Amino acid sequence: MVTSTASSVFAEYCFEANNGFGQGGSLNKPIEFGKEVKITGLEFKNNQMALGQLYSPEIETFAYGRNEGKCSAEYVLSNPWFFQSVLGTSVPTNASGLYSHTWNSTPTATNYMKNIHSMAVRLGFDIDADYKRTALGVVCPSLSLKMALNETIKVTQELVWGSETVNQTMGTSQGTPLAGAIPYTFVHAVITSPITGSTLATVQSFDLTINSNAELIYQMGETGSADAYRKILEMTGKVSIVLKNSTFLEEVYGRESTPNDLVVTISNGAAGNALRSIVMTFTGCSFSSHNTNGIEPGELLLEDVDFQCRHVTVVAKNQLAVIPT
Repeated sequence: MVTSTASSVFAEYCFEANNGFGQGGSLNKPIEFGKEVKITGLEFKNNQMALGQLYSPEIETFAYGRNEGKCSAEYVLSNPWFFQSVLGTSVPTNASGLYSHTWNSTPTATNYMKNIHSMAVRLGFDIDADYKRTALGVVCPSLSLKMALNETIKVTQELVWGSETVNQTMGTSQGTPLAGAIPYTFVHAVITSPITGSTLATVQSFDLTINSNAELIYQMGETGSADAYRKILEMTGKVSIVLKNSTFLEEVYGRESTPNDLVVTISNGAAGNALRSIVMTFTGCSFSSHNTNGIEPGELLLEDVDFQCRHVTVVAKNQLAVIPT
């Protein structure tokens, strides 16, 4: 008997072709989500409907609706490929062996931003009777990135799908880690103030949520999803810093967009072709609320500021020419 523990499970994914929703991609080179992967809320349902009948207290039969699958994938950040699930297809450029992968939320920059890039997610279970689940046409309605002092940088993706297959041969995990990548922590991050344009000091935590608000499309005659579409892109977050002045509070008073960009840089600190970096540049930022914490004896005064942005450009640098497929 094989003991059923998390060490008996693997999780990996690949991106489907831009016009290949639900076709599964090649899965020849699946991608590793990140480090310390956790899959929670894994569910698949057929929307069963119990039907009664006159002159009987019993359920007479069942009808079934559309198929729906979902899960959350949480992991420590070690590669930038998750951006493709909410920001469309990246545009790679090469500079002496170091590739820059760019995601741009402006639809005029890339037609792919108008669509949602679907994935295939594979889950293998090495238990008494091995099996492998493959979710097809997977989309990401929401993802979050969280960093805090003395913590790893964590990414959480909410994933939904309408089609799934199961294979009684599990196979082996083939998720491809990014060469030279490291599990990123708070010491690898720098944030630039959208007010002053200079490095933001004494940051205690930073939360970011990117919602594609993607939804699956179903059609008559099929139980699985046929396509997906994106709604309005929402980018919100919160930054917590040591309270030193009233600058952020006054920005909330001002009810205007900030004069500079909010830039978040995550890097392994290396140089040349050894560099592995992710730079997120948010423009059109505006602060919506200000909270002051720690107003009690012996506590550190902190301010939490909520923000929202209209546009983002993400540039990730590494030595990989294209995203594994």
